Amino acid sequence: MYRKLLISLCLIGLTTATVTVDASQHCDCSELNQTDCAFALAYCVWNQSDSECMSYTFGCSDLTTQVLCDAAGSCKWNSGSCEDWDPSCSDGTTADLCNDIDGCYWNKSNACASFSACADYSTDNCPSSEWCSVTSGACANYSFVTCSTQTQATCQGYDTKTTRCAWANDSSCKSLARTFSACSDYNNFTSECNNQWNCVYDGSACRARKCSDASIEALCTSINTGDTTYSLCSWSNNACADAADTSALTKDNCYSKTLKNYKWSSDNKCVACDDLVDNSDSSNSVILGAFVLLALIA
Repeated sequence: MYRKLLISLCLIGLTTATVTVDASQHCDCSELNQTDCAFALAYCVWNQSDSECMSYTFGCSDLTTQVLCDAAGSCKWNSGSCEDWDPSCSDGTTADLCNDIDGCYWNKSNACASFSACADYSTDNCPSSEWCSVTSGACANYSFVTCSTQTQATCQGYDTKTTRCAWANDSSCKSLARTFSACSDYNNFTSECNNQWNCVYDGSACRARKCSDASIEALCTSINTGDTTYSLCSWSNNACADAADTSALTKDNCYSKTLKNYKWSSDNKCVACDDLVDNSDSSNSVILGAFVLLALIA
């Protein structure tokens, strides 16, 4: 009896197995072959001398032309080389330069400074991020709306800084949280539900998308299961289903389709990396790595 129970539990485990990956992490560079190392340019670089992939954090000094250096927001060209740059409002000598600096705004006095009041800005530089909007030809404080008094045609805008108006299934305009929390928050909002890339309205409720919801192979990739976690999907017999393993992946797509969590092994299999490295502190390196790639292509 116990043997049968154990076998049944094993079979259940096999039929419900899924491949889960974490987009906030990537394989340790030392595990990658040359092909996968090239796709990990933001974190890794191929060492030709030792024929191995090694970790590398790209910095401004890797950008060797002024065009690429100036295009990177955290770098500045100085005396023939690219240097790290942490701009302040005083560096925003024009409206365009000023608006590219975090926390800085171009005011009516033609100066770049921290936010003061909506009335201090022209309509061309009215900072919506500070709850200003162009009203009657002037930059003024944003006017919050009352959702319940709106028609379907006018059901838009914000009623508070954290909620907005949306047309509900009971044909009324209701308040809805600005930021996404869970698909179930849209149970009474069919259109809003279907506008969320990871939700789908099913029957009378909004639920998280499943692999089986993908009707074509191009959409059968992965589904979001958490803040940064995804479950892989697999296309077979003209249908999309949860991927039980990575056997369908190839040398060309193993690393990319597993969001840098799996690698192509020496025995030609897509296998999980032994060590995953957190990439949350490498956002700037990702951007700079992309610029380096552009330079190599050019």
